[in-house]
Amino acid sequence: MLEIKHLSAGYEGEQTLHDINLTMQPGEILCIVGESGSGKSSLIRAITGYKGLQVTEGSICFGGQELMRGKRACANGVMGREIGLIPQNPEGSFNPIRTFEKQFREMFASHGMSMEEAQIEGAFETVGLQDYKRILKSRPYEMSGGMNQRIAIAAAMLLSPKLLICDEATSALDVTTAQLVMDELLQMRRDLGTGILMVTHNLGIAKHMADRIAIMYQGELVEIGPCQDVIDHPQHAYTKQLLESAPRMSA
Repeated sequence: MLEIKHLSAGYEGEQTLHDINLTMQPGEILCIVGESGSGKSSLIRAITGYKGLQVTEGSICFGGQELMRGKRACANGVMGREIGLIPQNPEGSFNPIRTFEKQFREMFASHGMSMEEAQIEGAFETVGLQDYKRILKSRPYEMSGGMNQRIAIAAAMLLSPKLLICDEATSALDVTTAQLVMDELLQMRRDLGTGILMVTHNLGIAKHMADRIAIMYQGELVEIGPCQDVIDHPQHAYTKQLLESAPRMSA
């Protein structure tokens, strides 16, 4: 489903990704784990076509389609229905002064779908949001960061993409809601065959979710393998350090 070959990229001449090679199969859950500054978010930006990131080498293919155009990743044509994104910063997902109802209608219309309130109600309840009608009439600036994050997660789920990218998607949520979201993501994989690429610094989340774990350090993929193999038999010194410093191995 996703194939990244020899990808190197950075910002304004400063290299942040170095020779990344990565593949994902349909329906697979791959967790990319690393500390802040390890290059996790830059990798996500490369896949999703972030304009501020310059790709200096390599290729990114999704479903056999090349996403690179010159030295820039251009994923706009497949974002939404094919590739969904749950960002770490929910403020970037919405226009702060327009109602959620208007923005949801435009989102569905742009993908040739009709907005069905029953589906929205179900998605909102999944992420712990009640009174969906009141929320739809509200505006993002009226909501907390955690509330906006939940709504962004619900929006991404409603489009049922083939690949869902989660960039620290549960970091702003309380433990109970985070567990609900992770359970729903697993259900999406079971019901729809959705592949999930999850970026996290939390090894407990990775252990709970992943088929495979990839460890990033200083812009490089230093270890990748089946979840239990990486957890039980880490090979790289940085992976061992992460495991030793993890306060607990639960979600």
